[in-house]
Amino acid sequence: MKDLCLICSGSAKKMNCYSHQCEVCGFYFSNLSSGFGQDVKGLENLRKQNFKKILRIILNLNDKPKILEIGSGDGYFIEECIDLNILIYGSEASLDSLKKLRNKFKNKAKIYKLSLPESIIKKTKSKFDFIIFNDVFEHLDDLDKVINTSKLALKKEGIIIINSPTSDGIIFQVSSFLMKLGFKKFYDRLWQKNMNSPHLSYFNKKNLSLLFSRHNFYEFKSGNLNSLDANNTLRFYNLYNSTFKRIIFSMLCFLFVFFQKILPKDIMFIFFKNK
Repeated sequence: MKDLCLICSGSAKKMNCYSHQCEVCGFYFSNLSSGFGQDVKGLENLRKQNFKKILRIILNLNDKPKILEIGSGDGYFIEECIDLNILIYGSEASLDSLKKLRNKFKNKAKIYKLSLPESIIKKTKSKFDFIIFNDVFEHLDDLDKVINTSKLALKKEGIIIINSPTSDGIIFQVSSFLMKLGFKKFYDRLWQKNMNSPHLSYFNKKNLSLLFSRHNFYEFKSGNLNSLDANNTLRFYNLYNSTFKRIIFSMLCFLFVFFQKILPKDIMFIFFKNK
């Protein structure tokens, strides 16, 4: 018996020992165990540039937004909000990460201990204009419950923002192709296999919008973000022990940056508005 897609209930084909793809809507999902952990080092500049883009859109919609970030990691999004005098609330499932964030921001931002799908309302005693998942949604299970508890914590016509890698991106497509040829390391890395917080899902714009439409959200605005910047030295220093590999991958990524505008994008963002 084939596994069924949690989005459209279509039949799913097995991609490898841990991942499947829906034959109807294209949704990818894995049987990897959920977890939590810190951001990959070396991405601070890239993430901050991407967050600035999202925040410009938010401020065009609401000049005094109240935002909750789910899974704040190293706190880069919170830093950008504080710089813009935006009312931001962070959250973390990891107690260790929670302590670091609270120590880092002290009275500048309130950080909640929150592990979805537990009730946001009960924990925060508040409702928000925006709830944002920055590279977090794809790591969560019980997605229907996650959306429901987020919806309850939104103000009227509130918005959920998903910032996530997409299966339509060139990196995912090339890695999938290489995996079929027997080179599985790149595919495993994209899923963060054997890392603290592996990916449980890989969406594209169409199937992610389908999932949210089942909860009476509609796509309000969407776009793409950069997945690499020109300086990737620290990023690859933390991924590879070999100096040769660090140099080669840094050079390849430096070249790839210049082709990002014409290649299928690897990171998408979608604003889902509550009907």
